[in-house]
Amino acid sequence: MCGLGAIGGTILLLHLDSTQDRYDLKTMKPTYLLLTSTALVLSGLAQLNPLAAGAPKPSAASLKTEVQKIEVLAEQIAGANTNDQKARSWLALNREAKKFADQMNVAFPETTAKGDKIFPEEAQRIAEKATSYGVRIDFCEMGGNWGADNQGYLKYLELWPNGPEADEATWMGPMGNGSFCGDFEGSIEELQETIALHKRFLRQFPNSRFASQAKQELSQSEEQLAKALRSSNHQ
Repeated sequence: MCGLGAIGGTILLLHLDSTQDRYDLKTMKPTYLLLTSTALVLSGLAQLNPLAAGAPKPSAASLKTEVQKIEVLAEQIAGANTNDQKARSWLALNREAKKFADQMNVAFPETTAKGDKIFPEEAQRIAEKATSYGVRIDFCEMGGNWGADNQGYLKYLELWPNGPEADEATWMGPMGNGSFCGDFEGSIEELQETIALHKRFLRQFPNSRFASQAKQELSQSEEQLAKALRSSNHQ
């Protein structure tokens, strides 16, 4: 996951002004941070409705049916009368997109990419159709997996920043756990930034269902930063 929500064990890290109390979705720029705890990654995936063990392998035909579910949610967004309704539909669309990406991994386990071409071509066509409804679904060549991005979570916060699902939208959007792909350099600056990001999340959502995981990741990042600082001082 980008962190736990993205592909290949990465999380999208967004630059935040430490003096701001809210996330500015228009000015944030992405960097990426790799979480080193596989256990945290797996526990995060479990929260995001993975395919049930033993479920039948989805076919291309069944995937097209799933795309129709995403299309229905997109129509709900277009027809919504209030920002609250639109926000809830964007959240539902992003959740559905993530489930769809899980199904793509099962249906097309041998997916490969060369340049902007993805093979099998049928998989690329299905993913492009699903993406056309607002949340990117793509193959992360680095991680070797299909994943859904976090546009719906970001739209939720844009439309309803204090909504009842704002913690989930923040965790998956600005916190980066819903972005589909990324890389990691492990710099001191990245560690400092993710620490600030996790502290802010815990201040804003102390009772979130993601708070426990945020605390674990915060502790881990602080340990990594301490080691990185010691190492830099000895160079």
